[in-house]
Amino acid sequence: MKKVSIRFIEESDLPLVQEYVSKKQVADTTNVPFPYPANGALQWFEFVEKEKEQGNHHPFAILYYEKFAGSISVRIEKNEIGAIDYWVAPPFWNKGVGTRAAQEAINYAVKELGLKTFETCCLKENPGSGRVLEKNGFRFVKEFEIGSGDKHEGKKANLYRLEM
Repeated sequence: MKKVSIRFIEESDLPLVQEYVSKKQVADTTNVPFPYPANGALQWFEFVEKEKEQGNHHPFAILYYEKFAGSISVRIEKNEIGAIDYWVAPPFWNKGVGTRAAQEAINYAVKELGLKTFETCCLKENPGSGRVLEKNGFRFVKEFEIGSGDKHEGKKANLYRLEM
């Protein structure tokens, strides 16, 4: 049994998705709304499944010793650039879960999707997410201010890039 693994998200994961992303700690560092709507996990699942069918979005559950510990997705952006989005549930923080899950997602994106370049952002105030990216070979590109209309409007974010 691997310490950290990923598999495609399943409908049976939704109660834990709902529970964990409803926590303010998770919402504060992601684009997840707070408070999270009562049916938010189901709406998210339906959205990512449609995107998956179109080949644009590849959503995974993160497993820590086979227990659901978060979610990571590979998205295909313009010009065949990949992006990864992830969150790890608070009980699994500081255990290397995000770093290992990102490595697994990147490996999938390279082998299965043929992606060679990735760009991903995280809030500047979330240095743990930046460390996850750096440990996986991403390099800091620039700091920018999040634009109007976004949940984190006016906050600083960092853009990272990985080229294989």
